[in-house]
Amino acid sequence: GFGAFVECSAHPVLAMAVQETADVAAVGSLRRDEGSLERLLSSAAELFVQGVPVDWAALFEGTGARHVDLPTYPFQHQHYWLEPGPRSFAAEPTGTDAWRYRVTWKGLGGDTAGSLGGRWLLVVPEDGEQEQVAEEAAAALAGAGAQVERLAIDPAGAGRRELAVRLAAHDDLTGILSLLGVDERPHPGHPELPLAVTGTTQLAQAAADCGTRARLWALTRGAVAVSPAERPSAAGAQVWGLGRGIALEHPRLWGGLVDLPAEPDARAWRRVVAALAGRDDEDQIAVRASGTYGRRLVSAGAAPARRAYTPRGTVLVTGGTGALGGHVARWLAAAGAGHLVLTSRRGPDAPGAGELAAELRALGAQVTVAACDVTDRDALAALLAEHPPTAVFHTAGVPHSEAFLDTGLDSLAGVYGGKVAGALHLDELTRPLELEAFVLYASGAGVWGSGGQSAYGAANAALDALAERRRGEGLPATSVAWGLWGGGGMGEGAGQEFLGSRGLRTMDPASAVGALSDALDRDDVCVALADLDWPLFAKAYCAFRPSPLIGALPGVREALGQDGDGAGRETAGNGLTARLADVDPAERYEIVLQEVRGAVAAVLGHDGPEAVDADQAFSALGFSSLTASEFAARLGRTAGRKLPPTLVFDHPTASALAGHLAGLLAPEEEPAQETDPQEASIRAVLATVPLPVLREAGLLDTLLALASPERSSGDARFTEPDGGADIDALDDEALVELALRDAA
Repeated sequence: GFGAFVECSAHPVLAMAVQETADVAAVGSLRRDEGSLERLLSSAAELFVQGVPVDWAALFEGTGARHVDLPTYPFQHQHYWLEPGPRSFAAEPTGTDAWRYRVTWKGLGGDTAGSLGGRWLLVVPEDGEQEQVAEEAAAALAGAGAQVERLAIDPAGAGRRELAVRLAAHDDLTGILSLLGVDERPHPGHPELPLAVTGTTQLAQAAADCGTRARLWALTRGAVAVSPAERPSAAGAQVWGLGRGIALEHPRLWGGLVDLPAEPDARAWRRVVAALAGRDDEDQIAVRASGTYGRRLVSAGAAPARRAYTPRGTVLVTGGTGALGGHVARWLAAAGAGHLVLTSRRGPDAPGAGELAAELRALGAQVTVAACDVTDRDALAALLAEHPPTAVFHTAGVPHSEAFLDTGLDSLAGVYGGKVAGALHLDELTRPLELEAFVLYASGAGVWGSGGQSAYGAANAALDALAERRRGEGLPATSVAWGLWGGGGMGEGAGQEFLGSRGLRTMDPASAVGALSDALDRDDVCVALADLDWPLFAKAYCAFRPSPLIGALPGVREALGQDGDGAGRETAGNGLTARLADVDPAERYEIVLQEVRGAVAAVLGHDGPEAVDADQAFSALGFSSLTASEFAARLGRTAGRKLPPTLVFDHPTASALAGHLAGLLAPEEEPAQETDPQEASIRAVLATVPLPVLREAGLLDTLLALASPERSSGDARFTEPDGGADIDALDDEALVELALRDAA
């Protein structure tokens, strides 16, 4: 059927009915008393921002109009650019263009309204270097109504067991806010690792060990690039990559990530509080002077080519004797590279190295296969001096998969070595050269996360950050976050069927290399190339935790049973309901009033909620039947339920409507349930026992078996201990851990 409707008339009559009937774009050409060209163009613009193609060039033909750069300075801290919407009527990308994805940032409205309650633990480095940030964070938490406790730790020396004991001393916590992610100093025992990563790792592991029910939030500073002018820090980017993996393995423990600007002011801290208070399940949030932003993955599509990259002269391929390095080497040789330098730790002794070199020579390239560990700066410098390249393709790295709770510092260091340290050495040592391409092979684990690959995700996120920093400095860089390769890649073998059943399909190597060539021609900075069945992927990815990150991708909302408009009526409504659940009636009213004023401002074109008088009549604000219908639809998406288009007539002011909605959305009171005192006492004691203690005592497997689904279905093979002891259910954390273990 049709997805867009234009009612050509002096005033729209049918457009509202069409919108009420179906989730489509419907506009009128003109309106009563607005019959000018300006009104017609505004209507065309309404369609355009909803994804309907409009030929604007025809309008300006012969006028001398030209494209100009956007203003550099955000005088009023407002965007001059359009953000991608969830619905598009443009042609869907095909072929390898359908594999292309990029990260963008979506502005989040109502970003300074939030309050906290309960007890919050602020975890800070004990050396005092982040004291100012710690004091500002503590003040922001306390100002939002939280009772703040403070825990200072040495991120380099604190052991996991000791840290778990210290965390357990802070019982009945509502939330944990960690400032360890802003500490970018190197770990003294593992200088390749930043303390931001090691400290966050051990804190999250200790929190899981002690069994806290509080959500852990990690604060970073300058870790992500919301705009092209920003240069993300390597340490902070790795914390974000780490956190995405933790969220998938421990969804009930992990709260999320919040990135601060370089110099946060009072308004920025209010935005941090709003993020911690919970906003529509957002868990990857950047706070900037211009607002609060949520991280999103969107289709990169068929972007136009900006150059035609042709390899020439000497090209360096690290990890060149491996499967992925071999595929790119064949493409480089066939495309005209005169000399290929392939490195690996074993060099000519690597399996298949001789055959690969002969194949490349047959394609017309001179080949040097060198044994060089890219983590050895001196050896790499000597190789570059002997063979100065015109381009670098860094494919080296060891795939790593390990449960987060089993990941130690040695594991982190091993993953970071070839992947991150090698990339940093290449960045430093090739700066005097005039490179035409600097390509980093990253992984989707660093973009959307992967259970069992938190360390690998952290390392790959660092490569994206390096590419963004280099581009910011005017140097060539392209970071490609790959999905699954066939032809000897990670997609081969037993894992192929398992991952395919979860929506991650293998890519044909020739097609993947072709997509890489396109990325270089399009001058991409960071791009993900993966063949994904998003509806299938989303069902497993969001099984225990919603993800706004992938919410706008094709088929995701439908697969999760959400409304296809906006952010998903069910998701948005659940998010607002969750925000209202833990606050008193007065604060509930204020939250809803902010949402109502924001919707009024959006529909009527005001600067923001503050421009809407809560007690001024809607009729005086300029509502018509058309804008009233649009307002009801927008507010309905936020509330998570369908609202009548007569809303502004039934409740004449924003304050009156907020009072109505606050009552409508108020959480239902649950009747108190009687609890056996002995059972409550036993459960309370169990909750205080750290998981490692249960593990060492040999009790953890027994407890998990008692809670197994097979046992409840009558098919259990577990025999109860003598005496008929029975535990009907473990706590939520243990059940989720069991389910995730089965899913992995």
